[in-house]
Amino acid sequence: MHHIKDAFEHSKAKNGSGQQPLHQQHGFPGSQVQQPTQPQQPLRPQHPGSHHEQSPLSKTTQGAIDVFMASKQPNGEIGGIGYWQTANGYTCIALRDAWSGGNCNATLLRDRLSTVESHHKHFINEFNDDTLWWGHCLLDAYMTSPDSYYLENARQIWQHVERSMLAPGQAKVRDMDMAGAVMWTTRPNEEQVNAITTGLFSELSARLALLQKPGRETAEMLEAAERSFAWIERCRYRSNECIVLDTIKLKSQECVDWTFTYCTGQAIAAATAIFTTLSFSSHNSHSNKSPHGYLSLACDMARKAICRNGWVEHDGTLTEHGAYGKGNHEPWKNDDAVGFKSVLLRSLAKLLKLLREADQEPDLQRRLTEFIKKQYDSLQQRNTNGNNQYGPWWAGPMELPTSHSQMAALDVMAAIHLVQT
Repeated sequence: MHHIKDAFEHSKAKNGSGQQPLHQQHGFPGSQVQQPTQPQQPLRPQHPGSHHEQSPLSKTTQGAIDVFMASKQPNGEIGGIGYWQTANGYTCIALRDAWSGGNCNATLLRDRLSTVESHHKHFINEFNDDTLWWGHCLLDAYMTSPDSYYLENARQIWQHVERSMLAPGQAKVRDMDMAGAVMWTTRPNEEQVNAITTGLFSELSARLALLQKPGRETAEMLEAAERSFAWIERCRYRSNECIVLDTIKLKSQECVDWTFTYCTGQAIAAATAIFTTLSFSSHNSHSNKSPHGYLSLACDMARKAICRNGWVEHDGTLTEHGAYGKGNHEPWKNDDAVGFKSVLLRSLAKLLKLLREADQEPDLQRRLTEFIKKQYDSLQQRNTNGNNQYGPWWAGPMELPTSHSQMAALDVMAAIHLVQT
């Protein structure tokens, strides 16, 4: 096990110390709309079996997982949601095991992933963001079950998506070099780059560089992580608000400045991963930013995110009402945006884990811990029917439990184990 606190001290000594539009039915850059959008049948409650841990918290979180897993389809995906959303649900399950110190879902998860991969070789499809969500799912599964299958498929994903990263001078928008940005899809006429796809690639590159043996490809992964993150900071980061914007269209030169939670959340995760990898890597940084610079930026974004108007209610509940909130959507209607806030919460949990291990930013640690607990308490008190089922509105009231509402809640189920340890 790496000693992050020691690495942090070493790197410090070495380097020195909006308003969102209502979500449209027919999609937007960076987010594949899933069909159909017909009402779904409520999920049937499932009850944890005797093999699960017996603490009340474990029973509650495992019960939510069992409900989600009960909607398995023959292709290994979850009924009622799309391909990338299934990846996020499975990611939460892997993280719940990792952050609770167990692996009770490892065998089932391995079976599900193998089934999915039998229909999508190496989990790859034409949407680079979809593919990258599966890459992170594989690495999170690897945390509790170090199976080479996970690592090799994640590496295949990296090699596939790396070909979609723009080189220096390849494209410019409003005099900004798009170097490091990752194309949204692999379609020949693709013109869009966005923060979520690029942030996912940056984090995956950094995480793989840490897990692989030193070598040329490992060095390339770390360089790619920094280059893609540099594009986010240079072209999509609004520094006065510590927020990451959405999409740039290369042909029309249009900047789409939507402020979805998951864009900032994914940038937090990428910066956290790059800091961690630089702290343990023998390779030098390819940017002018020190390892501590990445961590400081992640902390700045996190501080703003947990109290941003439009994302967080006055009582501290994360809702991102403009993207997917009560009154804007019907509870039965699936939409990519239902899981945006969960990605932010997951990334905040990753940052909290790092800060604890590095023994840094005690005030932010406290605030992140309270924030995560608030989401869990709100789900239990205002957004469940008591049968391990959860609705889409984290602030309540509980309405219809569906696969997409359950998927979003699973990030809270994972994160609460981290703060309770």
